[in-house]
Amino acid sequence: MCPAAAAGRAAPRAPGPHSVCRLLARRAHGFYARDAGVTLRTNMGLLRKLICQESTKFKNVWTTHSASPIAYERGRIYLDNYQCCISSIAQQPRILYQKPKCSKSEKIEDALLLECPLGEMLPNPSDYKSSLIVLTVQNWLLRLSADSGEILEKIYLAGSSCKFRYLSWDTPQEVMVVKSAQNKLPVAARQAGIQQSVLFHLAVFQVLPLSFIGMLEINKKIFGNSVTDVAVSNGILIVMYSMGLVRLYNFQAISEQFKEQPFDLGWEFNWNGQVGVVGKYPFGLPCNIKIT
Repeated sequence: MCPAAAAGRAAPRAPGPHSVCRLLARRAHGFYARDAGVTLRTNMGLLRKLICQESTKFKNVWTTHSASPIAYERGRIYLDNYQCCISSIAQQPRILYQKPKCSKSEKIEDALLLECPLGEMLPNPSDYKSSLIVLTVQNWLLRLSADSGEILEKIYLAGSSCKFRYLSWDTPQEVMVVKSAQNKLPVAARQAGIQQSVLFHLAVFQVLPLSFIGMLEINKKIFGNSVTDVAVSNGILIVMYSMGLVRLYNFQAISEQFKEQPFDLGWEFNWNGQVGVVGKYPFGLPCNIKIT
C-alpha cells in the first residue's frame, strides 16, 4: 500500500488534459515554472494582499517633498535630481548625503545603482561598495559612492554633437548601455532638404571594473528610414520601426564582426586623425563599431 493511501489521503494523480492545456497556455504567455520572475511575482502578490487587506493599518512616520521626481533604489531615496540621498532602511529615514545645488550644466539625466559582483577580485577597495552611475547633461558619466556621493570615476562620452540621455542594463549589474537622444537636424537644415541619417548612438560598458566595450551608431542607411527607437537588452540589439515592426539582432555578433579597433579607458589613441585619451575631455569615446 502506498504511504498516501495508508495515511488516508488519495495518491497524487497525473495532470489531466485540462491542466496540461492550462500549463501550455501559461508558457505561451511567457510563464515558466523555473523562470526567475515567478518567485518575484509570487512575493509581490503576497505583499499586495498584506498591504490591501482591510485589517492593515498604516502609520505616517516621515514626510518629505522634492521639486523633481523622487527615485528609489534598494533602500535609498533620491531627491532633488539625485542631489540628496536618504536611507529608508532604518525605522526613521536619515540623510546619507546632501550635495550642494548644481548648475544646469551639471544636471543629472539618468542614474543606475551598481552593486559589487560576487567572487571577483576588483582593483580598488571602493569597488566593493555600492555606487551610483549617473549621466549628466554635458555627457559626463560619473560613478558616485552610494553612501557619500563622492566621485569615484569620471568618463567623458562625446562632444556636443551627440547628446546622451538614457542609462539601462543589457545584463543587470554586468553590462550597461548609454543611449543618446534622437539626433535631429536644425529646422533650417531640414527645410534645405538635408537628411539626418544617424539617429542614435549607443555606448556599451562592462561594469566593475568599468570598461569600454564599444560605441555604435544607428544609421538609417543601414537599418531603414522608418526607425523610431533602439535598445540593447540581454545581448539583443532591438530596433523599432514606425509601422509597428521590431527587428532583433545579436549584439555580440555585431560587436565581434564590426568593431574596427578595441579601446580601453585612459589609453591614448590616434583615431581618424584625432589624438586623445579614451574617456577624457574633449575627445571622449571613439565610435569604433561601424556596421556596413
